[in-house]
Amino acid sequence: MANIEPVFVRASALSGYADCPRRSAARLFKHEILAAGYDLRETGRNIGANIGTAVHAGAALILREKMAAVSTPLSAATDCAVEEYRTIAEEGMMFDKESPTSNAAETQIVRMVDTFQRAVAPEIEPVIVEERMEADTGFGLVLTGQSDVLAREPGRLLDLKTGKRQSTHAPQIGAYSLLSKSHGLTVNEAAVKFIQRVPISKSQPEPVTTPYELAQAENAAVNVLRHIHGDLKVFREGDAATGILPGDAWAFPANPSSMLCSAKWCSAWGTQFCTEHKKEIEE
Repeated sequence: MANIEPVFVRASALSGYADCPRRSAARLFKHEILAAGYDLRETGRNIGANIGTAVHAGAALILREKMAAVSTPLSAATDCAVEEYRTIAEEGMMFDKESPTSNAAETQIVRMVDTFQRAVAPEIEPVIVEERMEADTGFGLVLTGQSDVLAREPGRLLDLKTGKRQSTHAPQIGAYSLLSKSHGLTVNEAAVKFIQRVPISKSQPEPVTTPYELAQAENAAVNVLRHIHGDLKVFREGDAATGILPGDAWAFPANPSSMLCSAKWCSAWGTQFCTEHKKEIEE
C-alpha cells in the first residue's frame, strides 16, 4: 500500500466538504489535480469573504487590546478593518446586491465592527486571539487552524462568522476543539457569534449566538477528515473494488444539487474535472 504524504487541511474547509467533496478537493488538492492533467478555473474572491476578513481584523484588534488592558477607540478598530478591506480589495472581487459597491462595503464593515465592540466584546475574556495551531491526524493529514478561531477563553472557544445567512459549522468547530486539546488546552464549550451582513438600507441586526455540543462537533470533524483521507487515497492510488483508476475525478463525489454548484463558487465547474453540474437552461 502506498504511503499518503501528509497534506495540510484547514479546519475551515471541513464544513463544506460534505456538501460537495469535488468542489472542496479542487481547492484543497489543486496542485495534485493539475498534475493529474486536469484544468481548473480561477474563481474571483467575493465581497462577502472580503468583508468577513475585514471585520475579523477589527474584532481581533479589539480583543488583543482588551487582553492588554487597553481601551480601544471604535475608530481605531474600524480604521483597521477598513484598511484590511482596501488591501485585499486591490486583488479584485465580485460584488453582490447586499454590497454593490466598495462604499457600501466599508459602511457595512464599520457597522459590523461597531456591533462586535458593543454587543460581543464585553462578554469575552480572551486568553489567545487568532493563533495558528497544527495537529497530525495520524492518517496522512495535518489539521491546521490559522487565524480562524477568533478567541480562546478559559475553557471556551469562540468563532466569529459574518455573511448573508447563518450556516452550520459543526465540523469546523469540532476541529478547533481537537486542535486545542492536542496542544494541552482545556475546552468545555464552544460557540459561534454571527453578525449578519445586510444592505445599508436596513438596520444592522444584533449578533446571534449559536452554541455547539463538543462531542458531536468533534465526531463530525473526525468523520469528515476520514472521508477526505479516503477520497484522496483513491485519487492517488485508485480503487479496484469500485473500478476507479488513479487520477479519476470520481474519487471525489460530486453534488450538482449543492446551492454552491455554479461557476461563481466552484473552480471545477465546467472543467474536465467536473461535468456533473447543472446545465444552463435556456429561457
